[in-house]
Amino acid sequence: MNTMKSQPGKNYFGYLAMIAVFAILLYWFSAGIWTIADAVTEQVFAGILSYGFLLVIGFIILLGLPQVFKHLYSATDLNLLFTMPIPTRYIFWVKYLQSFVGVPLLVFVLYVVPLFVYGAFIDANVLYYPVVLLVLLSVIVISLSIAYLFNLLLVQIVPASKANEFMTVMSVLSGIFVYLLFMLPNLANDRPLPEMILSGLPLFPEWVPLTWASEAIIGARFGSMDFLLPFIMTLILAVIFFTLTSTLVERGFRTGWVKLSEGSGKKRKKGAAKKSGSKLNAPIIAVGKKEWYAIKRDMREWLVFLPLIFFFVFGFIGFLSSGGGLSDLRGPNEVTWPITQAILLFIYAMFNGQVASSTIAREAKSVWILRILPLSGKDIAFGKLWISWLIPFVILTVIEVAVGIFLGWPLIQFVTGIVMKAVVTAGISSIGMWLGTIGAKYNPANPQNRLKFGTAFMLMIASYVYLLVALIPFVMLLIPVEAIDFAQQLNQDIDGFFGSAAGFIYTVLNWKAASPVMITVAGILLMLIISLGVSYLFTMMSARKIDQGIEIEMVQDVKSKPALGRKHGSF
Repeated sequence: MNTMKSQPGKNYFGYLAMIAVFAILLYWFSAGIWTIADAVTEQVFAGILSYGFLLVIGFIILLGLPQVFKHLYSATDLNLLFTMPIPTRYIFWVKYLQSFVGVPLLVFVLYVVPLFVYGAFIDANVLYYPVVLLVLLSVIVISLSIAYLFNLLLVQIVPASKANEFMTVMSVLSGIFVYLLFMLPNLANDRPLPEMILSGLPLFPEWVPLTWASEAIIGARFGSMDFLLPFIMTLILAVIFFTLTSTLVERGFRTGWVKLSEGSGKKRKKGAAKKSGSKLNAPIIAVGKKEWYAIKRDMREWLVFLPLIFFFVFGFIGFLSSGGGLSDLRGPNEVTWPITQAILLFIYAMFNGQVASSTIAREAKSVWILRILPLSGKDIAFGKLWISWLIPFVILTVIEVAVGIFLGWPLIQFVTGIVMKAVVTAGISSIGMWLGTIGAKYNPANPQNRLKFGTAFMLMIASYVYLLVALIPFVMLLIPVEAIDFAQQLNQDIDGFFGSAAGFIYTVLNWKAASPVMITVAGILLMLIISLGVSYLFTMMSARKIDQGIEIEMVQDVKSKPALGRKHGSF
């Protein structure tokens, strides 16, 4: 209550605006339910309820985990509460209830209003409304308890020295868990999910708790006493999950808070110093090694590559679960190789710029050292460039080699693809590093966000524009001479930009047919000039900016109202 009272006025205005937008969306959603309610049969309604409750569990776990972590381990009132003669379980229960204000409350309103609208349309029995409320609350309690269990159990596994990586580990594991939850209907059935729902077939076996919740509401809809058994079983399951969560309070809550509060301050034991003198590296190599050590010792630095797991691993699992086979992925090398190169280049454009721009913001608290080191901006820029280019290149090259072996590419395609991407992606890294020098930001609460919003948007656009330009000569080399007639026809039939592009391709293919060796050499040289030229240009611009001095926006996370009217912010 005191937290709400101490909120500044602009926060209340933001809350009201958010509530207004949410109310409008809820009204449109409810109007749509009222329109199609006639076509929703009992079997279809049961399928919608089962999958809807699965979505409730998934969203609360995924979106509510950071909120639960804040209430358990980051709340500013815990320093005071743990010194007072209040049982730990009382503090925990209040935190548990406080967690309802957020994602669980939004989910509750988003579900209960349309369900009530549907009940009013079909003239449901009076039992329907309290059963909907209690079943939905039970499902939310189960979901929230799972989120709490993730925190309370993982805090006992993660070492104190890795306290900063706690949220990273938890986010990865929860993301995997939620993905498997969403894929459960597809894995349990041979037919697609929409087809299962519309045909009225059950999504889950009768022993699955989601089916109990659905059957309880369906039974109460008609006033049948058949709702009683699944209803009671759902309530009992919610009580079991809450009780299980409460048993971990002392070890997972208080002890975990102490562990995370003091873990980052513990000093590691230093090994015996070697008698031999230290080895001096060239400045560019030394700067790169310093960046590598900073990345290696903090797991949060690797969070930028987390989408790779979802893109490859989960995409592959989804492909297999939808009925596809490994043999369907194989095809002629002339088709699979260019498609794979396009996918990998898209991923390079997504990651290389981010990794390179982070090297600047990583100096947030030590940027003053750059001004006193006996190093030029050129040494620092090239030192940061090579390591920020090398890390994603090694990771994605390993993936490419595995894919190429599976698809049976010849050696020439392996070498051509790897060399081409090594040259082209250096330009993306240099652009990202330069944008990092002009728009760096450091937020202790979110260390992965190291660019201002506008700069991050510019990086995304610049990476893909550069990629399109740099690949023009390479694409010209890939297009076979046999396509010359098709290009000529497009040039005659289409006007504007696409017609001009087709005319350019037609001209290049004519040159290629007349002198294939010369055009091949010219294409390779042009690609090298564009890629290496952009890399050198933006690296030197970064070096000049480093020599002039870098300003990094430091975001201070204010968790309470400052005393004496002082306001903290970025500087």
